[in-house]
Amino acid sequence: MSPGVVREILDSGVTVVVDPMEDVRSVSLGFFVRSGSVSEPPERQGLSHFLEHLLFKRTRRRSTVEIATEIDRLGGDVDAFTTKEYTGFYCRTLDARFERALDLVADVVLSPAFRASDVEVERGVILEEIGEANDNPEDLAHENFVRALWKDHPLGAPILGTAETVGAIRKEDLESYYASRYRPDNLIVAVAGRIRPVAAIAALERAFRRRRGGRRRRAPEETAPRAHAHVLVRPRPGLEQAHVCFGMAGSPLTSPRRYAAGLLDAILGGGMSSRLFQEVRERRGLVYTIASSLAGYRHGGYEAVSAACAPRHLERVLEVTLKELRRLRRGGVRARELAWAKENLTGNLMLSLESTVSRMSSAARQQFYFDRVEPIEETMRRVEAVTLDEIDAEAERVLGSGSLSVSIVGNVGRLRLKPSDLAAAIA
Repeated sequence: MSPGVVREILDSGVTVVVDPMEDVRSVSLGFFVRSGSVSEPPERQGLSHFLEHLLFKRTRRRSTVEIATEIDRLGGDVDAFTTKEYTGFYCRTLDARFERALDLVADVVLSPAFRASDVEVERGVILEEIGEANDNPEDLAHENFVRALWKDHPLGAPILGTAETVGAIRKEDLESYYASRYRPDNLIVAVAGRIRPVAAIAALERAFRRRRGGRRRRAPEETAPRAHAHVLVRPRPGLEQAHVCFGMAGSPLTSPRRYAAGLLDAILGGGMSSRLFQEVRERRGLVYTIASSLAGYRHGGYEAVSAACAPRHLERVLEVTLKELRRLRRGGVRARELAWAKENLTGNLMLSLESTVSRMSSAARQQFYFDRVEPIEETMRRVEAVTLDEIDAEAERVLGSGSLSVSIVGNVGRLRLKPSDLAAAIA
């Protein structure tokens, strides 16, 4: 646990982490539920996200309008989000308004009033959200990539669900899912900002004093996803560009290799001096943007590359990008690349310390994945300790996995590429 960060498990079973910051005038508060889209039955995909929406509609004490009014009065930000493995509700406001923020967020998360009319309204909103996501070719290319990469695993399922599964969700499904998942022993509450830990913990004790006590139960055993190589093309004749997302299986977030994986991602496509940005955009002018991203979960992860280009440049973009992956696998990382990647990663880590939202979210994520909050000094040491041999081994592990996959959305026809061609291109 990092110096200054206080962790405590309340009598109710809630895990609380508090990161005090004396040099700010704000405070961020988050309720994190250990439940996301991986927790859902296949025929009810989208339950977690549906519930996230519904909780803001009404509580036993507040109407929809009263919730909205209190959000506006607090100032700052009040929002929620659903991921594949957890759901978060948070507020950032002035330190003097912490008690009011806690009262609102706790009311939303802990005291919902499920009404059939609200369920139908939010169903319509979510169906519109799914339609909007399907209209965004960049998002669609990425979603198709993940679905096809992990097609037989819950991690591959869309967080929003589909029109069919969302249409099938009933009020009773939401109530049952809430009762089984939104227990105090399944919650992490994180606070960061100008507040004394003893005061934050006392306020949370009051908020949960009438809640059922308990200790967190052992989570069901989860299996690691098996990656599938694929080439998936979704023609969209009306688009000016072809949107491509491709990648391969990577290290889980919980792996000790995560530091090497983060540095490898930065070198591959994490910035303006990265290999892909320099080669594909700066030297050849084939794209406006190209970037890589690293996604990690408890039992799996992936490294993805996203780009958009004119359809006539698509095969050339793929060819040049695959060539860079091959060069990286065969030639390894250069010492100067590793040095700047470390500067980039540690610099971003230090800058994140100035944000109460960032520190609150980081504390909750670390508690969720590692059951501890890693001191920033320890993180910096581990990043700095990564060697060329370790990052080259990670590159070989990822690029040599045989799971290289491509998803394309745009004004394109069938590609001649096959999954075996992709693997051969970086062998």
